[in-house]
Amino acid sequence: MNSFTKLWRSPAKLKSATKLLFFILFILGMAFLFNKYINRETLQLIVKNSGNLGILVYYIIETTYITFTPFFNTFILIASGYIFGGTTGFFINFLASTSSLFLIVFLVKKYGRPLLEKLVSPRFYKHFDKIIQKVGPMLLLVAYVVPFSPDDELTYIVAAGPLNFKRFILPVLLGSLGKAAYSYIGDLGAPGITIAIYFRVVMLIIGLVLIGIQEHLFKDKNKWKLE
Repeated sequence: MNSFTKLWRSPAKLKSATKLLFFILFILGMAFLFNKYINRETLQLIVKNSGNLGILVYYIIETTYITFTPFFNTFILIASGYIFGGTTGFFINFLASTSSLFLIVFLVKKYGRPLLEKLVSPRFYKHFDKIIQKVGPMLLLVAYVVPFSPDDELTYIVAAGPLNFKRFILPVLLGSLGKAAYSYIGDLGAPGITIAIYFRVVMLIIGLVLIGIQEHLFKDKNKWKLE
């Protein structure tokens, strides 16, 4: 009996597969809508029409975008600097990126991992967990600070592993700081690229040291078991 037949004959697996399919379709739908309707000019108009709530509205849009559209989203980080200026855009980007990445981790651990555990074999998940356990936080940090890397997509994958939520804190915070500096590109243009690169390099160096210490201090795997 092949895997497809087993899926159809198992109500629990079929239900889990349906939920996962709907979530994937939701993400694709969000990606289509954002790519079609959200651009720098549209964002600027939304902020202008929102008055004193402009920053909050932009924060909500950016958080939603990063969370549910785990594709190339550098433009919205740059747009914040164009609309609000480099410094204000930096703080908006940091808060939105941090909120989004933590939300991704929460959603995957709360709903995604239980669904996947019902769909894939225990042998597969055991092997997957071993890999994530070894490279999780460090790999995430590198992905966050290296330009054009699939960082948000990788967050979904790593969060599906056995890592305790605490191990995501440092890479998410430091990685978000590195990503937030894209606002200076929108504000300053070419000179802002230098600032953005500087921030990423600094966050990478600091992050490798801090996360290395974290992983050494908490190398006892029992401290990081899923609850």
